[in-house]
Amino acid sequence: MPIDLLMPQLSPTMTEGRLAKWLKKPGDALKAGDVVAEVETDKATMEVEASEDGIIHAFVAELGTDLPVGAPIAVLARKGETVPADYQPQGKATPKAEAAPPAVAAVPAVTPVVLAAPVLPVLAAPVHQPAATQGRVVASPLAKRLADQQGLDLSRLQGSGPRGRVVAKDLQNAPRGGGSAAIQRFADRVEKLTPMRKAIAARLTQSKQTVPHFYLKVRADMSAALDLRKQLNAHYEARGEKIKVSVNDLIIKASALALAQYPAANAAWNGDSVVQFGNVDISVAVSIEGGLITPIVTNADQKTLASISTEMKALAADARANKLKPEQYTGGSFSISNLGMYGIEEFSAIINPPQAAILAVGAADAANLLALTLSVDHRVIDGALGAELLGAIKRYLEQPVGMIV
Repeated sequence: MPIDLLMPQLSPTMTEGRLAKWLKKPGDALKAGDVVAEVETDKATMEVEASEDGIIHAFVAELGTDLPVGAPIAVLARKGETVPADYQPQGKATPKAEAAPPAVAAVPAVTPVVLAAPVLPVLAAPVHQPAATQGRVVASPLAKRLADQQGLDLSRLQGSGPRGRVVAKDLQNAPRGGGSAAIQRFADRVEKLTPMRKAIAARLTQSKQTVPHFYLKVRADMSAALDLRKQLNAHYEARGEKIKVSVNDLIIKASALALAQYPAANAAWNGDSVVQFGNVDISVAVSIEGGLITPIVTNADQKTLASISTEMKALAADARANKLKPEQYTGGSFSISNLGMYGIEEFSAIINPPQAAILAVGAADAANLLALTLSVDHRVIDGALGAELLGAIKRYLEQPVGMIV
C-alpha cells in the first residue's frame, strides 16, 4: 500500500502551510525522519519529515500552494512496490496553486520595488486616459489659462478630473520645456499574503474586535537604569565576557518582577474562567522578514539581567533565521513590544490573546523619560490592578537596584 505524506501540524496554531521548497526529488529513497520539504507556517519556515521509509513516487502538491493540515503533498512507494497509475492519495483536498493576478493595466517597464513585508491587496483605481479627444483637449478653463501661461501642451497630460478632464492640479508635475515625455502611471502591485501575515491579520483583528482594550500610560525616569546598565556592561567587559545588557533587557526584568509582585495580572482570559499562570514567561516582539514573532523568555523573574540578555539575543537571532522551535514562541503570559529603537515616542499595542496585557515601549527623550503604555484586557485586569502593575514596572526601572538583589 503506498504511503501518503501529509501536511503536518508544525505548530499548535497552524491550520495551513505554504509549500515553499522540495529538498528531495521523485525516485529518492527516504528513511523515516528525512527532511522532504520546507513549509512556511503562521510562525516560521519549518521542515517536513518523512514519517516512514519509502521511495518518492510523486509530488501531488505544487510549490507556492497553501495547504490545510492533513492535505497530501507526496506519495511514497514501499520497497519493491509499484504505485497504481490511478492511485488517489487520502487526506484533505489539495487546492490548486493560485494563478498570478492579472495586471491592472499595461505599463512601461520599471525596476520592481522590493517590499519589506507583504501588503493587503487593494482595489486598483481606474487609470485615467489622456484628455485629448479627436484633436480636442478636455480641460477646465483655469487649466487652459495656466497651460498657456506656462507653455504646456495639454494633449500630453493625463487628467484626474471627471472623464479624464485636465484640471489645474494636473499641471503641477507636467513636463516642462516642450519635452515630449508624458506623465507615467503605473499599475498597482498585488502581493499574495504569506501564512505568517495571514495569521497576524487574523489574530490582531480578532483581538481588537473581541478583547475590551483599555490603556494606561506613564513615563519612567531611566537615568538610574541607564547608569546601572553602563556599570554592568563595563563590569562584563573587564571580565572579558561578551555580555551587553540592553534597555530592553531591563524592561523585561522589570516587567517580570512586577508580574511576580501582582500575580493576578499574570493571567489570561479562558472563556468562562481566568487562568492565572504559575510562571512569569515574557513574550518579546521581534521583527522578522514578512512580519513579527514573539519568542519567550521563560521564568524571567528568576533570571539575572546577564542571563536574560544572553537568552534574548539568541532567541532574536534564531527568530530571524527561522530556527525557533514551537515551544520557544508558543504560550507566554505577558508581551512587550519596543519601538523605541525606531524613534517612536509612544504608541499603543494590540493585546496578544489569550494574554491579558502587553507593554508598548517608546524612545527615551532628552531627559531620559521613557514612555510606557500598558494595553489591558478589562475582562481580566481592572483599572486599579493595571495601574498597580504599571506603577511597579516604573518603580523597578527608576530604582533598578531591585532588579539585581
